[in-house]
Amino acid sequence: MRLSYDSEGDVLNVIFDERLRRAQKIAYELRDGFILYLAVDSMKPIQLTVVNYRRLSEFPTFLFSGWKKLKPAERKKLFPILVSPTLSPFLKLDPQTGYGYVSKSVMLDMFPLAA
Repeated sequence: MRLSYDSEGDVLNVIFDERLRRAQKIAYELRDGFILYLAVDSMKPIQLTVVNYRRLSEFPTFLFSGWKKLKPAERKKLFPILVSPTLSPFLKLDPQTGYGYVSKSVMLDMFPLAA
């Protein structure tokens, strides 16, 4: 796993598996600027991009409007991935309401020191 943060643009990129970077991807925009990329063949997470990460991490909850726009079959397929050990350290989502939050972990708080 590799984390990168652009403090000027407030963009967090989490690369889950470098080996999958060249795999054919499908993108799920869970809300504006909150995009999860999965490998088409395995449905394994490749990358999570969060625009306005710091701002979003200050909210107790917010609406994942893109989640609400997905078809029920897509939500059913995607939800186990969102609650997997790979993604759960970064976000929490209530599948019924579409509300959730970005986790603000100690590791992510180190970005101002590293940036």
